[in-house]
Amino acid sequence: MALTLLRGMRTPISFRSSTGLFFTVLRPRLARFTTRAESAQATEAKATAKSIQLATKEAAEQKTQGFEAIIGIETHVQLSTVTKAFCSCPYNYGSQPNTTICPTCMGHPGTLPVLNEKVVECAVKLGLALNCEISMTSKFDRKQYFYPDLPKGYQISQFDIPIAKKGYVDLDLPVEFGGGHRKFGITRVHMEEDAGKLLHSESGSYSQVCLDYFLSEICNLFIFHDILLCLSY
Repeated sequence: MALTLLRGMRTPISFRSSTGLFFTVLRPRLARFTTRAESAQATEAKATAKSIQLATKEAAEQKTQGFEAIIGIETHVQLSTVTKAFCSCPYNYGSQPNTTICPTCMGHPGTLPVLNEKVVECAVKLGLALNCEISMTSKFDRKQYFYPDLPKGYQISQFDIPIAKKGYVDLDLPVEFGGGHRKFGITRVHMEEDAGKLLHSESGSYSQVCLDYFLSEICNLFIFHDILLCLSY
């Protein structure tokens, strides 16, 4: 004889046979209904989230109509020269802090920088490799800004007359970025000195300045108009 204790709970039913007594449990219909209702709610929530994402995408596309993306990437290349860019101090990466410095590195008054010829040679080679126009007459400029790792108060860089400009590089793109062959334009290649390095304490209460890092750098600037091309670069 079946005994129902409460609707929504499992209902035990016992049967008697000639071979003995066996026991079974039947799952009520309310539990199945609850499961279906929860599944429907989850599906509705996913559909709502998808519609919100679609509406956001459509709104963004409408706002960007008539606009063009211009993405610039500046790449800094550290040169493996024997000495630094504007002094005769040796370039020993990983040496003890402030063991390869001089009055020029420390920005003492009256000191004058002397350009490393190897830096110019590397910049010209890079400009030719990137199909750039090499400037037969170039100059350096003072980039004024204050920072603890810049004792002179300015960085020696190039502004309006870089060593190379208007270049390009041809690359074969991977399939995941659209594939094919593309030409990437290069705005400029210029030379500059690297600034020092701040060494922060573990407690964060003080910082130390290491001027061993006044090295030579070459910067090149790529301009992209598509995010996939930017990622492929």
